[in-house]
Amino acid sequence: MRPTTKPAAVSLRQIEAFKVVVEAASVTAAASIMHVSQPSVSRLLRSLEISLGFELFERRKGRLVATPEALLLYEEIQKYFRNLQQLTQTAAEIRALARGQLRLGSFIAFSIAVTPAVVRQFNQAHAGIQISCTTAQSRQIVDLAASRVVDLGIIDPVAATDAVRVERRWQFRCVCVMPAGHPLARAASISTGMLARENIVGLEREFLARYAPGAKLHEILVPQLRIQVHQSIVACALVAEGVGLAIVDPFTAMHCAPRGIVVRPLDVSIPFEVCIVSSPEAPLSAAAGAFLDIFDAELNRVTQAVAYIEPVD
Repeated sequence: MRPTTKPAAVSLRQIEAFKVVVEAASVTAAASIMHVSQPSVSRLLRSLEISLGFELFERRKGRLVATPEALLLYEEIQKYFRNLQQLTQTAAEIRALARGQLRLGSFIAFSIAVTPAVVRQFNQAHAGIQISCTTAQSRQIVDLAASRVVDLGIIDPVAATDAVRVERRWQFRCVCVMPAGHPLARAASISTGMLARENIVGLEREFLARYAPGAKLHEILVPQLRIQVHQSIVACALVAEGVGLAIVDPFTAMHCAPRGIVVRPLDVSIPFEVCIVSSPEAPLSAAAGAFLDIFDAELNRVTQAVAYIEPVD
């Protein structure tokens, strides 16, 4: 057969027929394996030879013998089918959440509480997923989510913009923390009047003043402010050192409770909000969806288990 200068397109069915004939060393056997007639296999081989522009087999004493060119082709086809098998395996692993990545971003309150337990459970269920966790301010996390640097961002909703999609949103009540052994630890809950007589470690005004009850309480407590901080975890650390009392989010309080502080609910309801955001430019991955399911379950468990973590109705 004279080589052509421009081979025609080759079909997968032609390649399959060639591969089976080489391995079975017989057109008859190949036809049986492929569940087609012998003439059909012969036509596939002939059309493949025309497409390739060279002979694939010689018939010697009633049997087919692959040409050297055919054997070279067969080696490449073997590589192709091995790669195809690997691709199939990879797809199965992706489908089963046994391969992939999950990139998380969170503001500090949820980097130290709830999220670690969710990550542990997720990792146990899907050990093949590589997880990265970034802790930053909520506005930075929004930027990371919007630009798809992280798949999910856990933030203070005040930082959310139209550049992200809100996947989940919750409201809980802030709590009061005090040093272990403080006289107010005997109270079931803390009133504004009780706080008015205490030294206060205060968060920035924005933390309390988003809602009317918090703004009113902040104004009452201003004369008692001894130190102002920007993070609940810093406030809790100072409270543990006996500097004063503080009003913080319940999750940081839960994390710090074993470290020398007592947590009590407030008589007044001051909301603490949290939401999870993603990029609206792409659908959630299966891994991100599984993480959200575990996050929902863990947050519900914590709410049920810890008395002072109260959702806002």
